[in-house]
Amino acid sequence: MKKILLFTWMLLTVVSLSACGGSDDEPVTPEQPETPEQPDGGDNDDNPDTPTPSGNGKYLVLYCSRTSNTERVAQSIRTTLDCDILEVEPQTPYDDDYNSMLSRAQEELAAIRQGNYPPIKTSVENFDAYDIVFVGYPIWYGSMATPMQTFLHEHAEKLTGKQIALFATSGSSGISISVNEARNLCPDATIIDRTLLLTSSELSQMATRIPAWLEAIGASRNESEATSLKMNITVGNRTITATIENNAAGRDFLSRLPLEVTLNDYNNTTEKIFYPSPALKTEGITRGCAPTPGDITIYAPWGNVAIFCKSWSHSNDLIKIGRIDGNGIEALTVDGDIRVKIEKQ
Repeated sequence: MKKILLFTWMLLTVVSLSACGGSDDEPVTPEQPETPEQPDGGDNDDNPDTPTPSGNGKYLVLYCSRTSNTERVAQSIRTTLDCDILEVEPQTPYDDDYNSMLSRAQEELAAIRQGNYPPIKTSVENFDAYDIVFVGYPIWYGSMATPMQTFLHEHAEKLTGKQIALFATSGSSGISISVNEARNLCPDATIIDRTLLLTSSELSQMATRIPAWLEAIGASRNESEATSLKMNITVGNRTITATIENNAAGRDFLSRLPLEVTLNDYNNTTEKIFYPSPALKTEGITRGCAPTPGDITIYAPWGNVAIFCKSWSHSNDLIKIGRIDGNGIEALTVDGDIRVKIEKQ
């Protein structure tokens, strides 16, 4: 009888662990707070929050965190760059009971898939002062933590034209799904290709991984050392602005400015194109995008730069290298060829 009871107990234990565990490709449970957060009695939806300021006002670090993990990474970035920081918080704190937290996270992720975003109590009036907005979060079941998804959803318009640098922590899951989520949530912002993911086993590498990542994306503590990724495009008497991706092709493009070129009309004002000579460097850059009006791309087989005036279907041969800010694409959406001057800001 004892053997039967022991076997039954062992079987239930295995089933329970199978429900919560899994391979690297399966969901990773949300972070569990070390110290439960307490409600503060209300939300701040009508009163924008002010980031904690620091010496370098060119960068803002946004983060949400269930344990200290993501917060530790955020604070390290803030210390390295001496920049502003702000925590994104849910309107209702998560229950510190582990199973309740898991259930709520799953419910919120399911709700977001239906277009219903859980409320948060953090808002920012504008991002005008910032060159790069760092966005950090834990990975919940393969996805971006729900408070940050809500924040990006609610601030998408304000983030138009901004560069967003993503960093995340996880048990073992990858970051790729959350990168796609960020691009869908903020289609008019530029999501920097180079991301930072620190799994539980890699957190001890923060001291070396974070500075290396910041250097790779061109973020510097000293403003004079930072590389501007902004440029002006002058069309007749009008000047519009654009933000270039911080990748090999984008940096190569900026290094060739100023340029005066003729943008040739292609496919009935679908694109304005020109051929840089020599062709821009594209080694190691992710290919494939579904361009929308304002996207600056390279068509890899021909090597031409294509600025899209209309939306087009996804192509694995397109490499996005930047985006025209705001509604500036209207200046290029005209019949025929256009002579333009492109300069660094």
